[in-house]
Formats: sequence, structure tokens, C-alpha cells
Amino acid sequence: MGQIRHIVNSSATTERLAHFYKEVFGFWQSRPTPEGRRTIYLTDGHVELAILENTNQQNSNGLHHLGIQTDDLDGEISRIEKVQPGKTIARPQSDSPRETWLSDASGNHIYLSVDGKLEYQPVEKYTYRKKK
Repeated sequence: MGQIRHIVNSSATTERLAHFYKEVFGFWQSRPTPEGRRTIYLTDGHVELAILENTNQQNSNGLHHLGIQTDDLDGEISRIEKVQPGKTIARPQSDSPRETWLSDASGNHIYLSVDGKLEYQPVEKYTYRKKK
């Protein structure tokens, strides 16, 4: 069974959007902002919300993708192909057999991975940070 590990939003105003989620829902920063970037990583303690810098509008603002972790990559791909007849999902390349990109029935991008996300660690890794 798949689990949502992260949700990624694109925004031209990352700080403003992060402030909204902190003030309204009590989210807190889950890991540091990469040097030289304005991407902000927040969490509710269960799922990470990444707010990607989109100042040059390379994407539309809003949902960028969902990151779903699974124990059964091939099984998930097969089920998607059954639910969406005629849609063939690219099977992972041999150099990355544990992850693939696909889209849902509405065209939203999904990063499907056995490991969650490259370089991603569960929120528990950051528990030494105090909720603000």
C-alpha cells in the first residue's frame, strides 16, 4: 500500500505561502532551506509539504507533484494500468529500478518510489527542532 511522503507546491512567494501554513495550520519547518534557494520544507509531523521557488514561472503555481512511497512498485504500476485502461506507465529504468514518475487520472504528477524520495528522511530525523 502506498503512503504519501511529501506534497510539493510551486509558488512565486514561498515565504508568504509558508507563513500561511504555519499560522493557519501550525506547520513547522522540517529541514533547512537549501543554500541559495527559496524552497521551504514544512511538516505537520506526518507528511512533508515542500514549497518550491517558482519565481520565473517555469511551472504553474499550485500542486507540483505528490511523492508516494510503496513497497510494491510493480504492483502499483499494474494497478494504475488497470484503473486507467490504455495508459501505459513507463517502467523504471535499470539505473533507477526503485522509482518512477507517472500521473493520476486528472494529470497530476506522482513520484512513486520504494525509498520515499531521493535524500528524503522521515520527519522523525528532525525531531530535535522545536515546533514554533
